[in-house]
Amino acid sequence: MYIGTNRALCMTSMQGVRLDAMIIRDTYRSLWHKLEIGWQYHEDYWKPYKGYKVGPSDRRTVHCDEFVRQVPGWQYEEDRDHNNEAAIARNVSVVIMASNVAWLWGVRDFQLVGVDYCGGMARMEGMYNVSTGHDARYSRPVPPSIEIAFRHMREAIEKGGSVVNCSPGTKLEAVEKMEWKSG
Repeated sequence: MYIGTNRALCMTSMQGVRLDAMIIRDTYRSLWHKLEIGWQYHEDYWKPYKGYKVGPSDRRTVHCDEFVRQVPGWQYEEDRDHNNEAAIARNVSVVIMASNVAWLWGVRDFQLVGVDYCGGMARMEGMYNVSTGHDARYSRPVPPSIEIAFRHMREAIEKGGSVVNCSPGTKLEAVEKMEWKSG
C-alpha cells in the first residue's frame, strides 16, 4: 500500500507513483507560505485525486473520504466514536498520522520515504516549488520533540511490525535507516 502525505501529489519525485491513499494533517491553506498556493493545490491536485483521502476531524475544510480524531497514544485497534470517526495518535507529524491510519488498515511493515523533506526528493512541481514558510527548519537538526514522537511511533509499530526510514539524507535518528532501492 502506498500512502502519500500532504504535498506528495505535487512532488516531482512522486509523479507517476500510484498512491492508494493520501493523508493530510492540517488544511491545504497551511501547506505553503502563500495561502493562494495552498488553495490552488487543493483545486489542482487534492480534489481531483481519485484515491482514498483522510484528514483531521477538527479541520473539515479539506475534501476527504474519512476524518479521524487525534487522541493521546498510538491506537492499536480501531476505536470509532458516535460520528463513526476512528481515533489515531495525537501527533506532531503527518507521517505519524499516516502510519497510525495505515496500522488500523492492517499495515504492519512500514518503509518511510521522504521524511525530513530534504534534498531533491522534496522538490515540487511548477508553481508549488516555493516556500512552505517553514523551509529553515529542515536545515537544522531534528528537534528533540520530533525525535521523541517518532521513537514512540517506532516502539508502537515494533510491538507487532517493523519500520525503517528509507529517506535519502534523512536527519531523523529515531527510526532505523535503510538505503532506498528503487524498482
